[in-house]
Amino acid sequence: MPIHSLHLAGFRSIRKLTLELDSLNVVVGPNGCGKSNLYKAIQLLHAAAEGRLSAALAQEGGAQKAMWAGGARRGDKARAPKRMILSARLDDYDYELQLGYPEPSLSLFSLDPQVKEESLWLAGHGRRPSTLLLERRNQAAFLCGVEGERNSYPASLRAEESIFGQLAEPHRYPELSQIRETLRNWRFYHEFAVWPGSPLRAPQVGIRSPVLAHDGANLAAAFQTIVEIGDRELLDSMLADAFSDCRFLVDTQQGRFQMLMQRDGLLRPLEAAELSDGTLRFLCLAVALLSPRPPAFMALNEPENSLHPALLPALARLIAEASRHSQLWVTSHSPELAERIRRHRPLKTFQLTQQDGETQLLDD
Repeated sequence: MPIHSLHLAGFRSIRKLTLELDSLNVVVGPNGCGKSNLYKAIQLLHAAAEGRLSAALAQEGGAQKAMWAGGARRGDKARAPKRMILSARLDDYDYELQLGYPEPSLSLFSLDPQVKEESLWLAGHGRRPSTLLLERRNQAAFLCGVEGERNSYPASLRAEESIFGQLAEPHRYPELSQIRETLRNWRFYHEFAVWPGSPLRAPQVGIRSPVLAHDGANLAAAFQTIVEIGDRELLDSMLADAFSDCRFLVDTQQGRFQMLMQRDGLLRPLEAAELSDGTLRFLCLAVALLSPRPPAFMALNEPENSLHPALLPALARLIAEASRHSQLWVTSHSPELAERIRRHRPLKTFQLTQQDGETQLLDD
């Protein structure tokens, strides 16, 4: 269930932005133009489905710090309530989450967001009552049941979380459950833990891992999972593109896995603790993108970081190959990377700029 379009408003530098997506999307622009803000806004939809909306916004400094801080623009409604709007149009459904400031109270929890509205409706039909599957206003919600009946949700909803994180008896609301699982299964890779002493540099208990952890901590186990049940030949081919004089394998001792690199001319393999940050980052990207259980949607934030420019051709081929099985969102500082990806697969490029503190598409 790919994302066909995104509508984002009121989040950090994003006052209002609508993007029509393809299967492979690359977002480029200078520092400070809002590339990471777009990435984080999409990630908030994922966090809402997991019941971590408040925690995700806390990482942004709380709801007030995450809200659009710019002034009014021509065409804005006077005295309109300040809202953060996160909306996605999928194959069959449209989902929208609107967040606002918490109501004044005696509580010390003043940085929590407050869900003002939350809606799910059949795509392409507008918000006619007959197409609404979820209609929430503040802490009251109406849901479409398994027989198509409209039910008032009986439980009290927490104001600071999406209904996805509070849904009891999900079998009674199949469409809502389906969207929740879709959003939960999106994957985001922003920063791999490659620093000295990190878990991926030390032996770890190995369990079958078809999905690489967001920080790469289970790299060795996820690598071995591809070797045993995934496309090993493709993995080897991609790594040979990047490191023509090296071979990678997993060493295991008493059930603990660690990555090894055998390099031509060396008498012993190098352990993960000895590998460069760039080598480990590329390994993480390869294992994440060649997962034997590819997600519907995957986002990479500046994957070229810490990589030598000579690795860009291999990275481009890797991203292009992964886009055959997952919809990809890639933010990058490198126009060269976007151009190299285009040599392998068609892509949609979003060129961002910032004007008066507002993230805008350059074509606008």
